[in-house]
Amino acid sequence: MVKNKKKAKLALILLAVLTMLLLPSFAAAAEGIYIATEYPGISVGAGESLTFPLDVYNSSSQNQIVTLKVTRAPSGWETSLEGGGKKIHEVFVRAGSSEDADLRVQVPQNATEQVYTITVAAFSGDRELAALNLHVDVSKARAGEDKFTAQYSELKGSGSATFNFKLSLTNNSAEEQTYSLGAELPSGWQITFKPSYEDQEVASITVKAGETKNLDVTITPASGVEAGEYKIPVVATSAAGPVTEELTVIISGTYRMTFSGQGGILSTDVVAGSEKKITLEVSNTGSAPITNINLSATTPKDWSVTFDEKTIDLLEPGETKQVVATITASSNAIAGDYMVNMRASGKETSKTAEFRITVKKSTLWGIIAIIIIIAVCYGVYWVFRKYGRR
Repeated sequence: MVKNKKKAKLALILLAVLTMLLLPSFAAAAEGIYIATEYPGISVGAGESLTFPLDVYNSSSQNQIVTLKVTRAPSGWETSLEGGGKKIHEVFVRAGSSEDADLRVQVPQNATEQVYTITVAAFSGDRELAALNLHVDVSKARAGEDKFTAQYSELKGSGSATFNFKLSLTNNSAEEQTYSLGAELPSGWQITFKPSYEDQEVASITVKAGETKNLDVTITPASGVEAGEYKIPVVATSAAGPVTEELTVIISGTYRMTFSGQGGILSTDVVAGSEKKITLEVSNTGSAPITNINLSATTPKDWSVTFDEKTIDLLEPGETKQVVATITASSNAIAGDYMVNMRASGKETSKTAEFRITVKKSTLWGIIAIIIIIAVCYGVYWVFRKYGRR
């Protein structure tokens, strides 16, 4: 009998001990709170920032307000818990549901290469309900470097051309990044950035984690740019740092041409029905040869223009060639001013000159009239001389 009492007492003591040992586990389970993240281990470089998206789950049958805390972090590291774009310290989680939060971490520039642990815990009052260990691997090379690449990094053209590059910007980090766009340009040059298939120019662009955005980049050289090769670093800068792609613009030369009458004269006169020869000057004022220059004219009705040399095969920089144009006015043209447009069209560039042609009536009938008057006067004189005395 005594032995049975002792056994019963021992059983009660063991039951009490087991109850005390298991009570915390049952309490935590009864709360039904746990924290999770999709990627608990992330690799970054020193000086970078990163974000752990957190999910706080409530599997219990009661709504709960949970306090979130960073209970462990390396010395000198900055951490913050955020939700809805603001810093938070508590989360309301409905029964059988979950809520999102973000843990943002700033890695110091002097962080050594190793794996660091950060712990986020959920509390109810002073009682810890759940904890999650996160690991940050700091290394020289990031898990995935952002990329900024051009489809064609080198383009060639004249100084009057615009150069259109297609670039791709890839965000290989674990979070969304906003990139400021810029370039180191020679003096007087201009650059524009547009998202592909859009018309709006932008100065920055946002790229989600793991995604790529395409950009149309247009570079315009300065007026009067000299021939040569120009290196242009284009930079996209985010909070994680800059990424650069070097573009090359090769200027083969500048195509510029002047076209006018000799000495810059753009007017002359002509008698109706007759022709007038004028000397034209075609000059290459650029820094590259101009080829296959064709001369043509637009005239009033029944007028014509011919050239003694209708095509100039090659005009070197600084060279001037003279061409004689023969303008024939209509015989029906009345006195007044007429416009004749002449055009010099080269393969690389062209120029138009507008000439004012003043039509004058022929003096032939005036001369004939004078002769008739003289003849009449002489006839009268002869009649009076012969018959005047009778």
